[in-house]
Amino acid sequence: MKANFFIPISAGAQMSIKAFYYDFCQYMVENYSATPDQLMLDWNCVGATARYHGQNRAFEFRLWEHSDGHLGIPDMTVIVSVFYISGLLANPQAEADAVSLWLRDAAKANGFRHIADESHGPTDAPNQVPGCKIACLTL
Repeated sequence: MKANFFIPISAGAQMSIKAFYYDFCQYMVENYSATPDQLMLDWNCVGATARYHGQNRAFEFRLWEHSDGHLGIPDMTVIVSVFYISGLLANPQAEADAVSLWLRDAAKANGFRHIADESHGPTDAPNQVPGCKIACLTL
């Protein structure tokens, strides 16, 4: 019988998650006039999920300290699980590009070392994490 042991989230990773979430909230308030009921941080056994659900936009980022081997995702990875900007907006591609650049910079600034997209397979990029079964890039 295999025992299930949960590795607690380290204090350093908790600080990185909280700092990222603070930056996330600030970005959403400044750019989308987000309100507290549109923002959420849900903790779990491997990290947390930061969420913003607003009119015509939704973003969810999994902030993982460790994946316990799931899909070969390395430690300290931000995983994009929801990235929605309505095509009815004036310039959705420019907006998506801006959010993507912010996400890369905020993840790196707050101690995350990788960014992944669970909806895409591995890429040809030189910074693709070897052995990861999804698109996962080293920052």
